[in-house]
Amino acid sequence: MPLMPLYEQSWWKKIFTGKKESKKENALEDILAIKEFLHDLQLEIPLLSKELEQLEELEKERLVAREGVLQVNLETQAKIFDKILERYEFFQNDASISGIRLQRLAQQFLEHAKKAGLVDLVHKKKKDHRWKFNW
Repeated sequence: MPLMPLYEQSWWKKIFTGKKESKKENALEDILAIKEFLHDLQLEIPLLSKELEQLEELEKERLVAREGVLQVNLETQAKIFDKILERYEFFQNDASISGIRLQRLAQQFLEHAKKAGLVDLVHKKKKDHRWKFNW
């Protein structure tokens, strides 16, 4: 197989021409990923609720706990906090990624609408604060 000349290789183009290879956007993949996130969220809520209920009970007990029991209570709360914080970290990351996907989908939509001649719709949406993606 013959080698491609240097000037045609993608790394060369990135460095010396400033051109980026266009990545094809796949709206359906983004939509499916967002749907998967929402589905997983439905499974996550009961688990987080259970952990928060345990934390609530332990906090009520801590308020009336004596010194010997207090340390055990706080150690148990720390374990529950570890679980909650880990779940929230994953949730926060997944929500942020889904938000980026949704923004990208909306931007693609505006491009498609503009190409289809819906200039008024595009202009109207670009004025809407939600479509500016400052959230």
